[in-house]
Amino acid sequence: MENITLSENAKRFMDYAVDTLNAMDGAPEHTPAQKEEVIKKIGILKSYLDELEISYLENTPNDGISPVDPEYISAAGHS
Repeated sequence: MENITLSENAKRFMDYAVDTLNAMDGAPEHTPAQKEEVIKKIGILKSYLDELEISYLENTPNDGISPVDPEYISAAGHS
């Protein structure tokens, strides 16, 4: 995964999602090659969504973990 920001990951996913949706236009008349191309785009879109999820999790606080160590706060005399 490239090291890009959460917003860049979201934009890349959304832009590619629109491209994938456009490729789906006329699905009932698609040739086998067009169908293969759409399936490939969906696979790439899935990987972009996985990367977006990882980026989101990396940019949000962990459950139950204070952003500052409580022991540090106590040691510094602030509680």
